[in-house]
Amino acid sequence: MIARASALCVVTALVSGCGFKLRTWDLAVAFETASISAASGVDLDRELARALRSAGVRVVEAEADVVLQLADQRNERRSVAVTSAGRTAEYELTLQVAFGVTDRDGQDLAATRLLRSERVARLDRDNIVGSSEEQALLGTEMRNDLVSQMLRTLGAIGSR
Repeated sequence: MIARASALCVVTALVSGCGFKLRTWDLAVAFETASISAASGVDLDRELARALRSAGVRVVEAEADVVLQLADQRNERRSVAVTSAGRTAEYELTLQVAFGVTDRDGQDLAATRLLRSERVARLDRDNIVGSSEEQALLGTEMRNDLVSQMLRTLGAIGSR
């Protein structure tokens, strides 16, 4: 018990001594307010708004420092591997969205570009529930990945 506690203290000291810290976004320095314009069929706006709020940016409906434009979201799934019986063994899941940033006057700060995230999901026919849960988890990871790409873009714009 004492050995575990001392080992934990040593690891904590080493990690804190090397400068390790979790990545956080402090975008409030560059942008006080942001507005999200999402086309119909795009549902990443909720996750993006939540991430902006946690980065210190107030999300408003109108008259914002920056306008984040989300368009053309696509979810795709295709078979990438099959079993010897010709049944699907793995799927490639793809989530993509067109993303652009303008200022309050409509000037492009980041030209609209396609953000994309991909994952491979294995299909276990003996555990269909587990396979569908894995696909749902991968979908959440891809959504978080796209939101992170958007925040990195905003961080780059804010540091100019």
